[in-house]
Amino acid sequence: MKNKFIIFFLFAVLSSKNIHLITTNDVHGVIAPQKAYFMNPNFPPDILGWASYYKYVKNLRLEAEENNEGVILLDGGNFFQGNPVGLVDGGKSIIEWMNLLQYDAITLGANDFIFGTQNLINLTNIADFPFLGANLIMENILPYKLKNIGGINIGIIGVVPSNVSEMVLDNDFQNASVVNEYSILQKTISLVKEKGANVVIILASNGIPWDREKVYDDFIKNINDFDPSENSLNALELTYYASGADIVVTGGVSKGYPKIWYDVHSHVYLTQNYGNGTEFGHIILEIDDKTKLFKGLKTAISGRVGQTLLADQFTADDDILTLLTDLDSRANKLLMNENHTYSNEIKFNGSKILKDSWNIPNLDLEDELEIVTWNCEFFPKEDEITVQSLAEAVSDLNPDLIAFQEIRKRGWFDDLMRLLPDYNFAIAMQSSFMDNAIIYKKDKIKLINQYEPFAENDYNFAGRPPLQCDLQYNSNGTILDFTIINLHMKCCDSGLIRRKNASKMLHNYVDDLYSNKQKNIIVLGDWNDDLRDKPGEHCFLPFLNDNRMYFVNTPLLNDESQISYPKPPYRSFLDHILVTEDLLQSNSNYRIMTIPIDDYMGGYDVYEEFISDHKPVMVGIPLK
Repeated sequence: MKNKFIIFFLFAVLSSKNIHLITTNDVHGVIAPQKAYFMNPNFPPDILGWASYYKYVKNLRLEAEENNEGVILLDGGNFFQGNPVGLVDGGKSIIEWMNLLQYDAITLGANDFIFGTQNLINLTNIADFPFLGANLIMENILPYKLKNIGGINIGIIGVVPSNVSEMVLDNDFQNASVVNEYSILQKTISLVKEKGANVVIILASNGIPWDREKVYDDFIKNINDFDPSENSLNALELTYYASGADIVVTGGVSKGYPKIWYDVHSHVYLTQNYGNGTEFGHIILEIDDKTKLFKGLKTAISGRVGQTLLADQFTADDDILTLLTDLDSRANKLLMNENHTYSNEIKFNGSKILKDSWNIPNLDLEDELEIVTWNCEFFPKEDEITVQSLAEAVSDLNPDLIAFQEIRKRGWFDDLMRLLPDYNFAIAMQSSFMDNAIIYKKDKIKLINQYEPFAENDYNFAGRPPLQCDLQYNSNGTILDFTIINLHMKCCDSGLIRRKNASKMLHNYVDDLYSNKQKNIIVLGDWNDDLRDKPGEHCFLPFLNDNRMYFVNTPLLNDESQISYPKPPYRSFLDHILVTEDLLQSNSNYRIMTIPIDDYMGGYDVYEEFISDHKPVMVGIPLK
């Protein structure tokens, strides 16, 4: 009896075939070595990047070949935007590195459209692997791929979130459209099985939300009222409806989950790694050799899907490391030393009518440069209502320039700009989320250059590197060259430490600009600290100690009615405007105010519901 058990056990082991599934997502162009500030801000360990990832995959392929196993490499999107290496050539370098690693497929995230659909089509032409999206209708995008590994057919289906157009500027989504995920999901699963797929993998960019357990519980509680054909699905919801598939590999959110998710309804697994080039996932799929059916999976290291590319755990290929370090250096120099402006022309849609719901005053004065900072909290909070309300406020206030923070959906930002035909805009190209943007009057101001300092090292800026715009004001015979730096500092948790570090970095950067005769500088935004805070409890010290620079909203601090964040119990001045003395020209007659936009709209409750919990702050700088 004992011998029979041993024979059965050996047969069971031998009858399984292993396929190594390697996954990445939300790389955001970060493939060079980096410091792991998120692990230890003061003494960050080294992450070797794709120099060690390349070596790991190369060795894995050799071992898999010896053991008659298979290897699949998949990426869940957002692969190049967010870092100079990816941005400088529109993702071409990232695709070439993915070719070197022999990726099998990729799907697209919203950030991949940042240079438009034609750029993506060009990238598909140099890629040795397909771009997948069963619900994305676009040239050169395939719905699925079949890959045969040792007689086992693997079906890989691509899916993108059906609200992707809300996250992308209209100009960047030309000649593309997307349909609801649910409407194509079961059809495509059935189709790939008809084509002979034994194992079905869904490759998505829908993203596992933060706090997945709570989000899933809330979803299940409300399942009877949820119509999947009318909603864009996150990856948890997608997995719930993915019966017949075996595993969902997703990107779209940079948060990784070390333990794989299993949906008890659909019996489908779900995985997502940490992003920004910090780690990759390694899962071993166990396939029955006889039936060719998926039996289950295990992680390559005990209890954890993702593997962080730390120098004390991995070794790098030296030649690859040299190439990547050089690539990173050249990309940073190119973006820093060359002027870059990105297409920001909006086609005016005459059917869009700007409503007139409130009596908001015009704050524009002749021979004055009006600069506003405005945190628009999760723009657009109420979709069309927010767009209409904010557009009316901007049009009526009529300032020369507004620096916005927290642009969550770029597609809706397009709608805002269509209602503001007197303005052009610049918007962040390298943020991981919650973009900064600057709008400016097109008849007075010209964009000379757009740049995002610290994009290669944005940990202390919470993944949102400042947006710098070099501009020229030209009106009524007055010409002024000036620089705006729009920032949104880290809030909460480890916020203070990171804000202090960010402030030191930013002050050094501004000091370099100033020393190089770029004297007219404005640094503004949501600093997430109050100028009234006690020493050591705020991030302003490097700037307060510099007598060449001045917070122009300092005179407001003794007036409680001017608080920019009036929501109890955290009533605070959080939104600040720093101006160099050369731009002020020792002029104490500038205008400064927290705009009482809530009063104009009938109360803070109305304003907060429609637009934001922060009020805008404005400085008017006399130019004559």
